[in-house]
Amino acid sequence: MLRNSLVLVAATVFIGPRALADNHGTAPAGGGLAALDVKVDLGVPAADANGIRVPITLDRARLPADADVAVEPIAIGRGRHVVHVRVPGRDAGAGVAWEAILAAGRARPIFAGLTGLLDGDPGERTGKALQIVANGATSFIIVGDIREDLSLCGQSVTLLDPLALYPASLDLRPATVQRLTSAQQRDAEKLVATDKGQGAEGALAKLLVARGSSVPGSRGAELTDGDPNTAWSEKRPGAGQGEFVVMAAPNDVPIARMKVVVAPPDAVPASGAAPQTFYLVTDTQTFEVTMPEDAWRKPGESYEITFPKPIDTSCVALVLDTAFARGQAHPDVGVAELVAYSELDAPGATLGEVAKSLGTDRGIVAAQVLERAGDGALPAVEAVFDELDEPGKARAIDVAAAHGQCEQAAPLLARGLCERKGEAPRKAREKLERCKGAAPALAKSLRESPSMRACVAPTLAAIAPEEALAPIADAMGATPDAAQDTRAVLRRAFSAALEGAPPGKLAALLDDAQRSATAKLEMMRAAGRRVGESPAQSDAIVAQLLHGSAPMRVRFLLLGPLEELARAGDGVAATRVGEAIAHDPDWPVRARAAEAGAGIPQARAALIAAVHDPAPRVREAALQSLAASPWSGAIAVAKSALSGDGWSFVRAQAVAVLGKASASSDTDDALGAALHDGSVGVRGPALAALGLHRAAAYRDAIRERLDDRDEDVEVRAAAARALGGVCDVGSADRLTDLSRALAVPDTTEEQQQVALGALDGLAALELPDLRARLAPLLAKDAPPAAQTAAAQALQATGACRRR
Repeated sequence: MLRNSLVLVAATVFIGPRALADNHGTAPAGGGLAALDVKVDLGVPAADANGIRVPITLDRARLPADADVAVEPIAIGRGRHVVHVRVPGRDAGAGVAWEAILAAGRARPIFAGLTGLLDGDPGERTGKALQIVANGATSFIIVGDIREDLSLCGQSVTLLDPLALYPASLDLRPATVQRLTSAQQRDAEKLVATDKGQGAEGALAKLLVARGSSVPGSRGAELTDGDPNTAWSEKRPGAGQGEFVVMAAPNDVPIARMKVVVAPPDAVPASGAAPQTFYLVTDTQTFEVTMPEDAWRKPGESYEITFPKPIDTSCVALVLDTAFARGQAHPDVGVAELVAYSELDAPGATLGEVAKSLGTDRGIVAAQVLERAGDGALPAVEAVFDELDEPGKARAIDVAAAHGQCEQAAPLLARGLCERKGEAPRKAREKLERCKGAAPALAKSLRESPSMRACVAPTLAAIAPEEALAPIADAMGATPDAAQDTRAVLRRAFSAALEGAPPGKLAALLDDAQRSATAKLEMMRAAGRRVGESPAQSDAIVAQLLHGSAPMRVRFLLLGPLEELARAGDGVAATRVGEAIAHDPDWPVRARAAEAGAGIPQARAALIAAVHDPAPRVREAALQSLAASPWSGAIAVAKSALSGDGWSFVRAQAVAVLGKASASSDTDDALGAALHDGSVGVRGPALAALGLHRAAAYRDAIRERLDDRDEDVEVRAAAARALGGVCDVGSADRLTDLSRALAVPDTTEEQQQVALGALDGLAALELPDLRARLAPLLAKDAPPAAQTAAAQALQATGACRRR
């Protein structure tokens, strides 16, 4: 019933009219009101109420069909009727409609406007709603605000700040409305709270977090803030029936029981009132809780609510119902605290015991509890981390990632980063990459935990590059020579961190007298080209490391930075490279120096001399470097090596020098002689070099290599390509026949290899009838690989232009 205080309770609430009608309706006279005839004309569009036109403010494009319009008389009590009009929007999301409440004898509607979620961004939209509440033969009409982000658990929309139509005055006034339907109230499971004495025992974790309240200006945070001295109250007419607080809960943590503190410890009896009954509502369940006494008379007292079985939900709402009013016409009903307890909240339970459960079948529940347990969760998880299995460690990292201050969680996240299996490393990395504040903790791990260096350094370099340089440098200096894999990871991380650092940063690190020479060598190696930004510091470190009898390993490793310094114009470094080629006592160092000397003018003479070094690998490296830009001296020693060196891989490098040299009869003769070399690795490259030089004088010798059935298949394929290089049109038919082997089923791998070489040779010739020659390869029944190779040959740019 609707009392003077405008309290509306125990009602069935729904949005929209109870039945569809056509677009014409009549409210009978009664209660001092004349009859009211209402007709909706969508052509205008407007509603006509006894000749008074009420515009319909829906966009014309969204007007529905006439059959969708509802015009319904509503009995509101006192013998009076009003007419409810609803015009739903066509294809309107969020239930948008135009609605009106019209009464006879009134020049203006009691209510008229758009309803539904109209304003704001998805997820945060707001609007108005109109509800018709059945009350026997009559109905209540309520209008209120709605918010997409605030509704009772299980309801799509819930009215806020409701206004009820008062039958006597026909105006809308503030009302107290029970938002639960009569069915929810009727079917609610009945529970009785039990007095548990002063104060609510602490839960292992905060499982309930208020996220909204029906009270204007209040989120309801007082109910779940953990402080019984603060209280949420309804501040509405009557006893606040239907006012509510909606709370978020962890869906994976079944709630076994709750405790409620109604009156704060210092509550004054006259300052508020206690609920006599209230509801706890989830998405799927409703519980009616009866208090055993007037709890406002027992400040600080806690009362326990035990559920028949644990509830699994992500949403919990406390909804007020009746109250111990103690004679007050408008009692201010409030609740100080509502605490939820999981199944893990056994008497005497600790967070340490919960942490041990992370690796059990209750691990998900344990993780959710720990994520909400505050600062005590991290020490508990850290203490048991090494004892957990892979899933347990992954959940432990979830707990760390959920911590409010990532820098505090960083030590545990770093441990997770270094796990070799499971999901823990990925989860830890993803969290740390979003936490620059973790840099100090990661730097500490780098310096103090040798086993963690390889896994921590790349992440530190990614999240705080400039801050990472010094600790990575220190870690490189502290890592023993035997841990080569770790050092390689550290160098890569240092290089990545250095990319964004200012030019002077490397010099400052190399200048630091407190840092070991070993660390500085590793920094120089990791710096790559950027070592050239600090020539003075680098030259001094090289001199220090080479002073006296430096180990071969140090001399070898220094050649990387020396090469970069030399290429950056450091003459001292270039000279050192040349000296190493010529004089180092160990051939691996001389070979590495010869590789480094490519293109360095100061090393030319040493490279020429090194072609006669006693060690064949040094000779090979010297020729390889000379091939970068052959000049007359390089060509001369290459000819000598090709004709006289006893190692085939040295002769192969000599061919590379001659192949890159400018074509001349002398070089071509040397290459031609190599066609009879005893090594496949020399004959094949020599053929390629002759093709590159367009050495037409050697076409017969090349044909001989192609047609020699005893020749190695790779050499024959190289000869086929070389014939195209020297533009030997006379070999076109031979190359055509060989290439067609690609279209023949069951050809051997060797035949296919020669055929592919022949196809390349044909493409180089650029013959006008090439497509006809390749017709068997292009046929539909040819092997797909043959078709592809032939199509590529047709698209290739040849070496011999033909008209």
